[in-house]
Amino acid sequence: MSYNLFTRLRGMLFHFARNKFFKNVAIVGGGIAVGQSISLAFTPFLTRLYGPQSFGVAAAFAAVVNIIIPIATLGYANAIVLPDEEEGAAAVARLSIFSGIIVAPLALVMVHLGKPWLADWVGLSHASWVLYFVPVAILVQAFLSVANIAAIRQELYVAKAEAYVGSTLLTNLGKLTGGLLAPSSLLLIIITLAGAVANVIIQLFRVRRRGALMVQNWFGLRGITMAARSYKDFCIYKMPQGVLRASILGLPTILLSVLFGSAAAGQYSLAITILGAPVGLIGQAVGDVFLPTITRAINRGSRDAHILLMRATLGMAIASLPFCVLIFWGDLILPLVFGTEWALAGDYIQWLTVWLSCTLISYPAISAFPALRLQSFQLKIEVLYIGLSFAAMYIGFSWYGSDIAAIALFSLVGSLTNMALICMAHKAVYANVRKLSSSSNNHA
Repeated sequence: MSYNLFTRLRGMLFHFARNKFFKNVAIVGGGIAVGQSISLAFTPFLTRLYGPQSFGVAAAFAAVVNIIIPIATLGYANAIVLPDEEEGAAAVARLSIFSGIIVAPLALVMVHLGKPWLADWVGLSHASWVLYFVPVAILVQAFLSVANIAAIRQELYVAKAEAYVGSTLLTNLGKLTGGLLAPSSLLLIIITLAGAVANVIIQLFRVRRRGALMVQNWFGLRGITMAARSYKDFCIYKMPQGVLRASILGLPTILLSVLFGSAAAGQYSLAITILGAPVGLIGQAVGDVFLPTITRAINRGSRDAHILLMRATLGMAIASLPFCVLIFWGDLILPLVFGTEWALAGDYIQWLTVWLSCTLISYPAISAFPALRLQSFQLKIEVLYIGLSFAAMYIGFSWYGSDIAAIALFSLVGSLTNMALICMAHKAVYANVRKLSSSSNNHA
C-alpha cells in the first residue's frame, strides 16, 4: 500500500513537473518566495541599524507612492499582453511610457505647489522633502511595469523571477551597507528606487529584446492614439481599482504617521512586512490555482461548486492556524528577533494577525466573485471598507488616544469585512447552483 501511494505521488509530481502551467506558476511563485525570504532575512539586521523613525518615513513614502503608482501608466501597461501582433504590444508599451512621462512632471508641479498641505495630509510634515521623490518613483514604476508585463507576454518567467530576486538582494545589501555607514530614511528611499531601476536593467539584459521589450520601441507616438482607444477600459476601470486597492493597504501607514507620528508608522510597517509576505504568497498562489477551477464549476452549475468553495475555505482556515502563534506571543517574539525598540510592533502584530488570517481565509471566496458577477458588489464593499477603516483608526485616536486601539479597531473592521465577503460568496454559489439546476430540470 505504501509503495502504491509512493508511486502515485511520484506520478503526480512528474505530471506537474512536465505541465507548463504548473511549471510557470512554480517559477513565478518561487521567485516571489525567494525574494521575500531575502527581505525577511535582512530585516533583523536592518531594524538594528535604522530606527522606527526612519522606517516610518520610508513606509509613509512607500504608501503614498503605491497609491499613485497605478496612475503612472494610466492602467495601460496591463494591456500589453492582449494584442495579437508585437507591433500592437509595442504601441501599448509606448502609450504606457508616454503616460508616465506626462504624469511625472504633473506630479512634480503638484508636489512643489502643494507640498505643505500634502505633507500634512500624509503625515510627512517633518520630512516634506520626501515628496519630491514621488515623480521619480512614478517614472521608474512606468518603466518597471512595462518591462514586467512585456516579460509576461513573452513568457519569460525565469528572467522575470531572476530580476526580482537579484534586485531584491541588491536592494537589501545596499540598505545594509548604507545602514552601517550613515543610516537615514533618505537612504532607504533612494536605495529602494535604485532597486526598482536594477530590476528593469536586469530584465533587459536577461531577456530576448524584441517587440514590447525593445527599449527603442518604448519611445515615440506611433500608434498610441489607437492603443488608447482600443484599451480605454484599462484606464477607466483598471486604474481606479488599482488606486483603491493600494489605498486600502496604505491607509493604516498614512493615518498612523498623521495621528501618531512616523515612529508608529515604522512599527506598523515592520509588523505588516513580517506577516503580509507569507499571507500574500499563500493567498495569491491558492487564488491563482483555484480561480479557473471554481469558475468552471460555477459556469456549469455543478453541485460541486459549493463543496469546492467550502473545502478551499476550510483549507485556508487550517493554513492560517500557524499564524495564531503571533496572536498570543507576538509581543514577545518580535522584540526578541528584531530588537527591544520594536516592542510596539509586537503589540500591533497581535491584532493584525486576526485581520490577515481572515484575509487569507477569504481568498477562495474572492476568487469566485468574477464568475458570480459580483465585481460591483466587491467594489462597493471595498469603498465602504476604506470609510470604515478610516473611522475606526480615527476613533482609536480621538476617543482612546491610543495607536494600539486604532490598530485593533482597524483589524476588527477588516476581519468583519472579509467574513462578509466569504458569507456572500457562499450564499451566491449556493443560489447559483440551485438556479442552474432548476433551469436544467425545467428544460428536461
